[in-house]
Amino acid sequence: MSTIYVTGHRNPDMDSICSAYVYAYLKNRVDPENEYVPVRLGSANSNAKSLFKRLALPLPEVLKDVKPKVKEVVRTPKFTVKSDEPVYSVIDLFAKEKITVLPIFDGRDNFMDLLSADDINSYFLKENQGEKRLDYTFSEENIGKVLDGSFLKYGDSSFLVAPFMVGAMEYDVFKSRLDKCERKPVLVVGLRVRHIEEAIRQELPGIVLTGIDNREALSAIDFSGYEGFVYLSDQDTAETLRCLRLASPVYSLLNSKEPYPQIQADMLFDDAKVMMMESEARGFSVFDGPNWIGYVTRRCFLTKPKQKLILMDHNEVEQSVLGIEEAEIVEIIDHHRLSPPRMRNPIYICSEPLGSTCTIVYEQFKKLGIKVDAKRAEVLLSGVVSDTVMLKSPTTTPYDRYVVEKLCQCAKITDLNAFSQALFSAGSALAGQNPSKVIEADLKRYYEFGVHFAIGQVEVTNLVEIQNLQEIYHMALDKECTALNLDWVMLLITDVLTDTSLLFTTGYDKESRFMYEKTGKNTFLLPGVLSRKKQLLPEVLRILED
Repeated sequence: MSTIYVTGHRNPDMDSICSAYVYAYLKNRVDPENEYVPVRLGSANSNAKSLFKRLALPLPEVLKDVKPKVKEVVRTPKFTVKSDEPVYSVIDLFAKEKITVLPIFDGRDNFMDLLSADDINSYFLKENQGEKRLDYTFSEENIGKVLDGSFLKYGDSSFLVAPFMVGAMEYDVFKSRLDKCERKPVLVVGLRVRHIEEAIRQELPGIVLTGIDNREALSAIDFSGYEGFVYLSDQDTAETLRCLRLASPVYSLLNSKEPYPQIQADMLFDDAKVMMMESEARGFSVFDGPNWIGYVTRRCFLTKPKQKLILMDHNEVEQSVLGIEEAEIVEIIDHHRLSPPRMRNPIYICSEPLGSTCTIVYEQFKKLGIKVDAKRAEVLLSGVVSDTVMLKSPTTTPYDRYVVEKLCQCAKITDLNAFSQALFSAGSALAGQNPSKVIEADLKRYYEFGVHFAIGQVEVTNLVEIQNLQEIYHMALDKECTALNLDWVMLLITDVLTDTSLLFTTGYDKESRFMYEKTGKNTFLLPGVLSRKKQLLPEVLRILED
């Protein structure tokens, strides 16, 4: 199953958020093989927040970018091993399951480190280096897991550290070598009574007896005061020694190697790939904050993942999510001019000259024969009403009006005017709001005739309050222009009740050519202007072209 993000444009308006949310809902209804997730590319305006809160619906989450991340290729382990398990169990898993790394956990299920076949090889290669007798970590429980046989007696310690010693030599030689041992060893021996009694006398930590077919043969030996363990192996001495080495707990392997690198799940794929290429490690541990979530190996970086996207209410790269060049666009649903990026494969595009993308989404329900429920109908209705400014914008078409009528029926709304006024009133008061956030909330950038400019728009139900905020908003526009490295920034403030707009702009040498009444410094009155796209933008392009 693939996760497909359904996203509107940057600085999302109501139409962008509402269409993305409902279209994701529709796609999940008709395509259970994929998961469609609605997202937004910035802060939601107060109108959208109020709508989703009132309907008890989850507001789409913010998506920062779609650049490939480590979390998209992380592997969740099929097998895990506890740190006190015998090394034998790890080797068995590597051999049977053809895996390259294994995550190791402690007794409290806390992640400790990764272990690879290379680590095991290194461990046993080091074992054969040098002349010093090596110490091994023993677990009585693990001895019983890897070595066929039974305990004649348990010791007073479940874990101990000691070397091996095989009692194959004559007693005097054996005793002489035993006396020279720096650490008391675990003795592996057949039925050699004097050797065994010496081991008991010197309180060796353990005795492993091989080739004992009859326990009665041991009746002459007094183990009653001995504090170590006694194990009867069913294997011969050589096989017993091999298995005892593999009885060491896995944590003894971890202690003998450098820890593997740790990376975060949101690390960029390309950065992690470079880090892996420069490392000798088989894999990296992957964390989400403090929590271990899996691992990556070299094989994870053979193919770069691509996030699948459905673009709503836009189709241009400049207006879309960061990293879209590395993503895969699978659909476009829009009502703007088409200027999409080049794509390798044909995709579904539904672009219609309608007043709202939400109108197109309703049409998709009809095509698929799915009824719109009351809540989704209200969300779509809010998007249409907002984008067409209560159906008064010149972008409004007869089909938008038809869809609004049908959505009112589905949502059981009898007074469209009251619904529309309540919708805009939820976010109409500009006093107390951060001017920069108001400007950025629905700011669209353009590049025409060699000029980089942007136009923001906000709807209010009263233009009077803005008269006292002009200086603050002009300063905010200047800052925005500098921050975005633009030539010109404008804010269209539209009174949805009186069909009148005010236009604030930064200083620009061609603004005097506007065919609007100038009411103050960089301020214009635009009666009857409701649409940024169909009314203001053509006028801006006209004066830039002249």
